[in-house]
Amino acid sequence: MKTPKILVRLGRYDNSLEEAVKKFSEPLTSVRLGLGNTVKYATFKESEESYLLMISQQKDKIVTAVGYNVILTIISYSDLRNKQVADQFERETEIDLSVDVPEQIIELYDFMGIFFQAFEKQPKAAMGILRWRK
Repeated sequence: MKTPKILVRLGRYDNSLEEAVKKFSEPLTSVRLGLGNTVKYATFKESEESYLLMISQQKDKIVTAVGYNVILTIISYSDLRNKQVADQFERETEIDLSVDVPEQIIELYDFMGIFFQAFEKQPKAAMGILRWRK
């Protein structure tokens, strides 16, 4: 059984995340599920090498002690694919994602592979859940 690979990149971005994600070649959907203090976007690209991309930023753009206010997560079955998509996202959106990722953040995102497998099985339903809000 294949295991999803997860790439997390951190960065600092002081402008509108909404404007930045419009520059990315894949359309991103606004995610309303989760905490209300963040702006989040996601896309699931169905292809031979499918991937799930999620980006979030605190609404107030406060920078953490480690030096980031943006988190990019990419999940696929290939570390190389994740890196290629992350590099493309960074290039197209001009968001600098070069902050070192602490080990505890990587561990925190380990469970996200389950999300990727749900997206593979039911992409439309999974994206619908991300857009859902009480």
